[in-house]
Amino acid sequence: MSVSDTDLDRLADQLLGLSGAEVAAVIRDARTRARASERELTLPDLQAAADAVQPNPDQDLLWRVCIHEAGHIVAGHVLNLPPATSARVTPRGGEVLRAHLPHMTDRTVRDVMCAVLAGRAAEALIFGNISSGGGEGPHSDLAQATEFATRFESGFGFGETLAWIPPDTPVPLLPEAIRQRVEAALQDAHRTVHGLLEEQQDLIRHIATALSERRELDADEIAALFAGSGEPCGESA
Repeated sequence: MSVSDTDLDRLADQLLGLSGAEVAAVIRDARTRARASERELTLPDLQAAADAVQPNPDQDLLWRVCIHEAGHIVAGHVLNLPPATSARVTPRGGEVLRAHLPHMTDRTVRDVMCAVLAGRAAEALIFGNISSGGGEGPHSDLAQATEFATRFESGFGFGETLAWIPPDTPVPLLPEAIRQRVEAALQDAHRTVHGLLEEQQDLIRHIATALSERRELDADEIAALFAGSGEPCGESA
């Protein structure tokens, strides 16, 4: 089978985010398709197998994911949180990783909440609306921000009570007063990061463009994007 580098790059982009085992399964499926037709493996076999597992993403959706992840990166930079160590986007979504904070102050928790909600804020600023991507499931941005807000009030001891409540306590089971403070903290964090990113829209687009083109960025590439934009690296903007 003869496949051009361009075709291989396109397939690699489509399968980005799959595990090695999942990619191996795609290849096995493609070979099965070829054997069923009693012929050699062809590019259409690979493409059909790839589409069955992970269809090519809608480009508008992919751009939204890039904007969302760029919002996280820029907010963390502006808030002087540990630099992002990697970022990637796939047809399944995206993620930004940064170094863990071993110790947190009340200010740090608020800043982390802002950074977690920054993807939604970036979408609102760039598109004028937000998608459901930031709120789907227990590992979503909203879930993480809610957990930090809850721990702020009843885990870290930064709120109005020193009583400790298990951080995995469902919000509806929290005391009413704590529920109200959690909601207020989330709303405040969203307003704050929206305001911070309002003046950073060009930088968000700059980083989103790099993500769209490369799909993955490491720490050095992210730092270079800030340096190329004129933003100081490792300092608050």
